[in-house]
Amino acid sequence: MPVMPEARNRLFPARLPVLLVLALLPCLLSNSCASSRLARNAYAARGLSPSAEVNYQFLVYQDLLRQGRKEDAAQTLAGLAAAHPSPDLSVELANLYWGQNEREKATETLEQARTAFPGSRQVNFYLANAYQMRRLNDQAIKVLESFLASQPKDYAAVQELASLEIDAGRNKEAGELLGRIPEGERDATVLYLMAKAAAGSGRAKDAMRHYRAAVAADAGLMPAWAELAALLEAEGDFKGAQDAYQRMLSLGEESPEVRAKLVRLAIRQKNPAKALALLKEGPTGKSQYLDAMSALVEAGQPKQARQVYEMLRAADPSSPDLPFYDAVLTYEGEKNPKAALAILAKVPADNPNYDKSLSFRVQIASETGNMAAAAAVVREARERFPDRREFVALEAAVKDKAGDIAGAVKTLEEAVKTWPDDLDILYRYGVGLEKLKRRDEAKAVMERIVAKDGSHPDALNYLGYSLAEEGRDLERALSMIEKALEKEPDNPFFLDSLAWTLYKLKRTDAAFAAIEKAIAQKVKDAIIWEHYGDIAVAAGRPEEARKAYRSALELGSETPAAVKKKLEAL
Repeated sequence: MPVMPEARNRLFPARLPVLLVLALLPCLLSNSCASSRLARNAYAARGLSPSAEVNYQFLVYQDLLRQGRKEDAAQTLAGLAAAHPSPDLSVELANLYWGQNEREKATETLEQARTAFPGSRQVNFYLANAYQMRRLNDQAIKVLESFLASQPKDYAAVQELASLEIDAGRNKEAGELLGRIPEGERDATVLYLMAKAAAGSGRAKDAMRHYRAAVAADAGLMPAWAELAALLEAEGDFKGAQDAYQRMLSLGEESPEVRAKLVRLAIRQKNPAKALALLKEGPTGKSQYLDAMSALVEAGQPKQARQVYEMLRAADPSSPDLPFYDAVLTYEGEKNPKAALAILAKVPADNPNYDKSLSFRVQIASETGNMAAAAAVVREARERFPDRREFVALEAAVKDKAGDIAGAVKTLEEAVKTWPDDLDILYRYGVGLEKLKRRDEAKAVMERIVAKDGSHPDALNYLGYSLAEEGRDLERALSMIEKALEKEPDNPFFLDSLAWTLYKLKRTDAAFAAIEKAIAQKVKDAIIWEHYGDIAVAAGRPEEARKAYRSALELGSETPAAVKKKLEAL
């Protein structure tokens, strides 16, 4: 919470009484008054007018702060605020408490001040800010809503409340609020907030119109330029986005991030030469080079990606990371796993990232089906780094992919004994047990994970789906899966679990909506498609069911005979 210097200025007249200044001079020029007790301060103020007493006590408070006597300062200021209540003193006292990390006390002080001075914009704004900084957004919103109920034309308060609404994701409400501000009163900030509210409500055209109006009112409003450019890019107007980012550069916003956006736009417009020129023109760091390499590889332009790599190598020729970037480019961009492995094999053991080279070698060998090579590298990694749990997990993964599921589970079982609180290893162990059809043990492991971390999405989904498959405790299953979806709302497997549980609960419409959302993720999983078929049948949608069952068969259903029987029954 920022300190308000103007609060201090308003407390003092232009000139203090000469006798008062002379009386305070010894304290202000030295620490000779540091040992004075608060009682002596009160005594010294006797006989002063109320205005002079306020000034005197405030100076005492400031002097105590300079001495580092924060508790005494707070006591003095609290006494002053109680004896002479004012919005300024309340805000000053709240600031002091906030600076001492007494946030609840600061908020309580401001609440009391709002009761005493309900019409004070200063107090209401500070109280809303205090709630917001404590992540109590609903309370912050209520404070300003209450203030606006009595001050409906305080457009600064409308703006503050709208900003809070946008932060809380209540964009429609924010847009309606801002619409109350007359056009003649809308400055660049109001127009920017209107744009954010429109963008958050999915009204892209209105958002772009407001962003353009905001930058027309204040060309230096960089957040508006940046968000306009991003929105134009999302809408497919690459030229418009490019112009907006170029405008930012011309206005002095020479940041590597803006240049990186322009580089990506040039690549999306199939103009790699322009992208390379942009990288050469301005300040470019390692992250910008790597981002450009990644974008060029994604765009199928490995030659240009190699040119960027050479720029990176020229900029930092001694970087120990160069072999890894070279190997990634060789493997991902140039599709040459053998050459990538050769590059990584040359990384010396004294390279600070030698462990990374081993992990990458295992990954490449495993992905290309060379399981013997992957196992050999894993053995070296385990010998060199016996206490590194990630290599234990890697060993289990290699065994699993090679078909030795029992061996993978045994490795993980030993790892669980060594690192009983490692949830990643525990989860891998549970999955391994599931693959071995040791389901009761697998569920016990997943319950153990959830007991340690009640928001672990994968374990929650596993347990929820297991209950749904068994057709029991379906409300608990639904609760678990919904909690998993809070972490990963678009995970198609979680959505499938949700749909299947709702189907078992005979909530067919909701189940169909959930399975459609899962299918929209373009997932290629036979079980999900079979579930889609079953739910479509229950929803009275035979055409969708036929399509779903055929897709399940094409994707290699584990129970083709059962799926064919369902298809024939339609």
